[in-house]
Amino acid sequence: MRYPAAIGFYPGNKEELISLIKKFITNDEKINAKAAIVPHAGYIYSGSVAGKVYSKLKTDKKTFLIAGPNHTGIGKKIALSQEDWLTPLGVVKTKRFNKLEIDESAHIYEHSIEVQVPFLQLLFKNFEILPICLSYLSFKEIEEIVEKLIDEEFFYVASSDFTHYGPMYDYEPFSGSRKKILEEVRKIDRKAINFIEKLEARKFYNFVLEKNLTICGFIPITLILLIAKKIGAEKGILVKYSTSYEITKNSSFVAYAGIIIV
Repeated sequence: MRYPAAIGFYPGNKEELISLIKKFITNDEKINAKAAIVPHAGYIYSGSVAGKVYSKLKTDKKTFLIAGPNHTGIGKKIALSQEDWLTPLGVVKTKRFNKLEIDESAHIYEHSIEVQVPFLQLLFKNFEILPICLSYLSFKEIEEIVEKLIDEEFFYVASSDFTHYGPMYDYEPFSGSRKKILEEVRKIDRKAINFIEKLEARKFYNFVLEKNLTICGFIPITLILLIAKKIGAEKGILVKYSTSYEITKNSSFVAYAGIIIV
């Protein structure tokens, strides 16, 4: 059993967690989707973006493959979990899978996949998850695992925040007023999102590296873009963009983009 490591990102109390998630759920029209990109920060910061994405998803798939970045640096570069996952909302079964190496150590303290699970538990029924934690990979290394992960029963989720700005993240390429900095961050994120909307995985990957961007889940995003293209997806749709600055006006802040791939 994989036990929660991200309590604090979301409430550890079942009733409080359900109540909070319901605040982020919308009644928007559902979109028949193949994949999604969802943020993974504390719910008070990115929950509205995550909720917007999950509220709009329409899928009959029964396995959610969730690819997240490895923030801790622990474990293999490509790490599959095969343990069942516990959250305050109960246990989620993990899909049996033998095409990648299992390394539970990469998942023990990693929050990026875990914070997705309660949303799924509240909004979907009778599903399994396939958690994959990814460290830095070359584009070729990402391409090499794409075919292993294509399955008509899978819905694909890339867990990622976007620009991390400020002294806390050692990333301050823009100067001027806070309003000006926020505008510049939105512009650079918008350029990255343009590649995602066009499913241009290599251009997105190269753009992140060339501009030294701080999009923490760019490896999972690249993987899901490559898979999406293979399974017949046509485009990405940005459903919401926001920053933690809207909640807490600090010199360091993080941006979040919720994107559905159809």
